[in-house]
Amino acid sequence: MVNTPTTKSLRQPNPDWQVALTYLQTNLPVDLFQKLQFAAEISTFVQECFCRYPELTAEALCWHFDSENDDVWRKLPALFDAFAVEYSSMSEAEVMQALRIFRRSHAAAIAVLELTDTLPIESTSLRISALADQMIKAGYHWCLQSLEQKFGSPMEVCDESTAEEGGRKQNMLILAMGKLGGYELNFSSDVDLIFFFPSAGRTQNGPREIECSRFFQRLATQLIKLLDEVTQDGFVYRVDMRLRPYGDSGALVMSFAQAEEYYQEQGREWERFAMLRARMITGTEQEKNALDDIIRPFSFRRYIDYGVIESIRSMKGMIQREVRRKGLTGNIKLDAGGIREIEFIVQSLQLIQGGRDKRLREKSVLKVLPLLVEAKMLPAEIARDLRDSYRFLRRLEHCIQELAEKQTQQLPESIVEQEALCRALKFDNWLALIAQLDEHQRIVHQHFNDLFGEERQKALSQDDFYYALAEGHVDVASLQQKVLEETKRSFTDDQASGLINQINRFAQDSSVLNLSPRGARRLRTFFPALLAECLAKDCPEKTLDRLLRVLHAILKRTAYLELLSENPPVLQHLVDLAGRSEWIVKRLSEYPILLDELLYPNSLYEPLQASDLQSELRQNLLRIDAEDEEEILDALRAFKQINELRVAAALLAETLSISQVSRYLTQLAEVILNAAIQLCWNIISARYGMPESLSEHSSSESFERCGFAVVGYGKLGGKELGFGSDLDLVFLFDQPVDGQTNGKRALNNSRFYTRFAQKLIHFLSTRTNLGLLYEVDMRLRPSGSSGLLVSHFDAYRDYQLESAWTWEHQALVRARYVAGDQTLQRRFESIREEVLGKSRNETKLSNDVLEMRHKMRGQLEKKEVGKVDLKQAAGGMVDIEFLAQYLILKHFSLSDNHGVSEKSKVEMHIPHNMADCLKLAQHQQIIPQDDGLILVKNYRRFRNKLNELALLNKSSLVGADEFESEMNSVKRIWQKYLPES
Repeated sequence: MVNTPTTKSLRQPNPDWQVALTYLQTNLPVDLFQKLQFAAEISTFVQECFCRYPELTAEALCWHFDSENDDVWRKLPALFDAFAVEYSSMSEAEVMQALRIFRRSHAAAIAVLELTDTLPIESTSLRISALADQMIKAGYHWCLQSLEQKFGSPMEVCDESTAEEGGRKQNMLILAMGKLGGYELNFSSDVDLIFFFPSAGRTQNGPREIECSRFFQRLATQLIKLLDEVTQDGFVYRVDMRLRPYGDSGALVMSFAQAEEYYQEQGREWERFAMLRARMITGTEQEKNALDDIIRPFSFRRYIDYGVIESIRSMKGMIQREVRRKGLTGNIKLDAGGIREIEFIVQSLQLIQGGRDKRLREKSVLKVLPLLVEAKMLPAEIARDLRDSYRFLRRLEHCIQELAEKQTQQLPESIVEQEALCRALKFDNWLALIAQLDEHQRIVHQHFNDLFGEERQKALSQDDFYYALAEGHVDVASLQQKVLEETKRSFTDDQASGLINQINRFAQDSSVLNLSPRGARRLRTFFPALLAECLAKDCPEKTLDRLLRVLHAILKRTAYLELLSENPPVLQHLVDLAGRSEWIVKRLSEYPILLDELLYPNSLYEPLQASDLQSELRQNLLRIDAEDEEEILDALRAFKQINELRVAAALLAETLSISQVSRYLTQLAEVILNAAIQLCWNIISARYGMPESLSEHSSSESFERCGFAVVGYGKLGGKELGFGSDLDLVFLFDQPVDGQTNGKRALNNSRFYTRFAQKLIHFLSTRTNLGLLYEVDMRLRPSGSSGLLVSHFDAYRDYQLESAWTWEHQALVRARYVAGDQTLQRRFESIREEVLGKSRNETKLSNDVLEMRHKMRGQLEKKEVGKVDLKQAAGGMVDIEFLAQYLILKHFSLSDNHGVSEKSKVEMHIPHNMADCLKLAQHQQIIPQDDGLILVKNYRRFRNKLNELALLNKSSLVGADEFESEMNSVKRIWQKYLPES
């Protein structure tokens, strides 16, 4: 005899409950039976199901209690495979009954485990979704089998690939939408579905053949009936088809071609949000991929899409109006701070960046939150708030629905139901539960308002003066007075009229006049604020001129107008950078994608370290299909552009020195080179195999032992890269020349490494929409432009020792291993030091250096009245570089002393950097300390100035008197060591 529960039941007992309890106590483990008793006291639905189907529900309860989350997706299909054998021969009435009983049994079991807090909300939602998937699939296959017996199989129209088979069989693709698509289905929820089929065609091999469109229409209708119709056993799921194209007035099922036309031409903004969670639960992989190719571009833009923020506001407004119209209160889904606001926050951020970051296409709210943190779209603390509130709200929602299997998100008014919820959620009383709910909703609504609230728009507003200025209604005198009042600076008539003319020309430009209504509205929103920021700068006309060029570049891309109108700090950063750097403005105008970086000032002004650069690039590339070469090239270019912008901004903000800038830009190039080598190695080795001599030490997936080294010359070798520097490269390999690769399309090793090098140059120098990575200069390789693209190490050594010109040895001073097989670094340095240490005829050396310097000066020096070329003119930066190289070649021979002790030669490592070479010469007393200090100091000053000019997009010309003293001191020292007649 079963004891009556000691706690007072909140429900009237079912007359059959005692009988069922006796069976259940005998057949359930003690702990599960106790959980069932507790849940049945709270939920009439649980009690009813365990009364009607005690064997099935007990079996389901044990199954779910014993199944881990990861097992559910694997085990449920196995249950249905066994079930399918039975239902395949059932009548429609029988299969409808079987599906309903199966669903209710498992739903009741899940309810028991949730009401007793045995499973977290993630687990119950996953199980409810997995159950729905299998129920829909089971119904689909039964209906398909039934219709195929009457009409045959639906087939595509034949093409060349399927002609012999008479066409390919088609499936109806079922898209699970909403919470089902996101694996987060409510306990008592509709299932939102959309049906598609691949293409036109006819059924074949049936008693009566019909068009595929008619076949799938019948299939859709029959499936909805099978799931949705209410019988004495209830329903399987309420089916909601309103998300399909054209809503209730649209066809139940639509072909891919019709779907593509609809989403391209008529798809609405809210449908983009809906498609975020779309998940295909039937169809072949080929069919799924084809449909995804239609839906993905509709949902996710290739650019950063800030227009979704306005769409969210609009949708939220409509929902709020509906809530007010229906007089709803206490709705945990639609109220301020409710479930829907969390979904809006997450989905809007997904749509903003999801076109570029594939990780953010995750369909589950809880799974995408940490991904948004990783993508720096959401602070970690806000993500935690939203996660905790979402879990609380969703569990409360489930428990409300599990009381009597009602589809509702309304807080109960009945005291009995309120007490039931308190017991399930472990609250002492209703007031305590409501207090916790209020706190979660307060936090969520605050975060929602921070992202979507109208306050963001108000922050952009300026006084009426700037609106009048933007509209061309301000005269010269008024503008001068405003500038004087706000900046305490005078503004000449020419300056004021020039700025007014700039604004008027921009306003009358055809690209502005032809803006879409949405774009024009966005421009009007922020343009007055932009003008106000400009007038606060020292050179407002120059700043505005630069900004207008950026605006011209983005006028047709409304997303970026929305970025500026929605984010006042971004506008401020843009104006500040434009006022200080022509180079940055040119980059922003050419590649508006960089505007997104202004959202993140912390990373903008604090560039990453080398290890973090590697990690960030690796993560970026992991999001891309390894076979999508075009997207890989764009990802590499975006990475370079973004990080160059960061270092330029940091230099302007004076958080980096010029030497740090050069090191950073050099590290960036090395990271990109290594990534490009890895990618090219994967491509080329997959095509031709890899050198047989490497196969024991490496794999086609790894380039760490690839037998290939990249040597950087010039600024790259000297760790002195500047903005816009090209890369002087030489490629070397160490595998046997007479060996070959181990692939099906085998090549000898020389041809293999040549193909590999060609692919690498293609990766680096091909111009895409995001520009190129680097201009690559290969002229410093042995024999220059007429030489082999890739040299064997032995051939390279022989050339340097026996055939190289003096200027090539000068270049070798800066040469450095920069990427590729790290085991080859020491081998290259050994060759370099051997070559640099060879004995030289001093007269020939000085004559060769002077001849090359005169030749370069004659070809490259820029000349203009009143100005001097700081780089190429006599006494300029290149003279210092030539002097440093000359001193190394003259005084560091391994066979002659020249003032350097034998012990020093053995211990000495010849630097690659010119300033360090000069310091070494000074340390070894080859040059006086005063001369060394002057050369190093001037070298750094010249480089600082040249980088500054690069940021202003200017040439190396400076005022003749600006560095006159410094250049004269360099000329004086030059004459000491390389006297010119």
